[in-house]
Amino acid sequence: MRAAPHRTLLFLFFIFFSSIAATSASADREPILEALRWVRAPLRGSVRYDYFMTARVRLLFFWASKDDIGGGYIRRGVSSADSRQEFFQVLFGSDPEKAPRAINRWGGGTEVAWHKDPVSMPSREDDITSSVFFGFMKSSHGKSAAEMQSELKKERDGGQHSFTGILSRVEPARALSTVVPLQSDTDFTLHEYDLAEPLMLDRIAASDRPVRSLTSEGRCPRTGSFLATIAELVEASLDGQAAPLSRCYVHDAQENTLVLGRRTPIETLPVQLHGAANTVLLDTTYSDLLQLDFVSKHKETGKQVNFTILVGTRGELRGVPVQIRYQPNWWFQVVLNLRPNTSQLQNTTLAARRDRP
Repeated sequence: MRAAPHRTLLFLFFIFFSSIAATSASADREPILEALRWVRAPLRGSVRYDYFMTARVRLLFFWASKDDIGGGYIRRGVSSADSRQEFFQVLFGSDPEKAPRAINRWGGGTEVAWHKDPVSMPSREDDITSSVFFGFMKSSHGKSAAEMQSELKKERDGGQHSFTGILSRVEPARALSTVVPLQSDTDFTLHEYDLAEPLMLDRIAASDRPVRSLTSEGRCPRTGSFLATIAELVEASLDGQAAPLSRCYVHDAQENTLVLGRRTPIETLPVQLHGAANTVLLDTTYSDLLQLDFVSKHKETGKQVNFTILVGTRGELRGVPVQIRYQPNWWFQVVLNLRPNTSQLQNTTLAARRDRP
């Protein structure tokens, strides 16, 4: 998607939906179709964490904020079809029933990492043999909430709503990517993602859009994609490795570098969120966190995206992102806070990572 960083509420999907200059290669369609089959595979077991979304806007000398304008989840698991397939899933966005001016902007992604051996937690990134990323988001070119609202009005008046999908595959020998638009008479929200996702998967499968290709010569040798790279750096920080740490990765057949610039221990983090009628949604204090400050850098353009993840270091919260922050410019920030009692451990292999000291 050709949007600038400040044109979305999401921190993850700016990185994925950069400008596209793909080349046609019909022989690349079969690897794309095979990758789609991996994405469609059901999960055997997973951990899932749900989040509240807060938007903060700077008004000259102070910040104004609104809690519970949307949300989403992070999910991690193993394929029921093959225990060597590890899944990462994310979905974040605004809820038009709660967001100011009924803004409907969201993005979801599924990343599949193929391992040499059956997956155990924490998984080893260095045994990933290939990876696939499927991204799906509500398209936007608006630079502000007012412009987004104008876009939404035009879509409603015209009865057509714009979405964008990407399928990116990384192998040792080459990387492939295709980006496909979708026009729908239904304005799907993040709560309807499960209904909308099959439509985009079918659209990509039937598409004859150009495929971008990147060979292995001189490129980043890693086959793990963005979400697996974040997971690796989080695990490294929990194991005591000092920042800065960096890993290259390939997405959309283009090279990037993810840098963990700072690793800061946080003794306590109080969090209080309010909903409608000033209802208290969350009032808690976390202890023994790590604040991890990341920056993703695009190799060719030099564009950078900064975001921060605060993770637990002990017990059931070890390695769990309890808060995620993304500030694309000086006046706007998105904060995602973990919902209480939403951790779902559904597989003993996945639960094993919680037993680490």
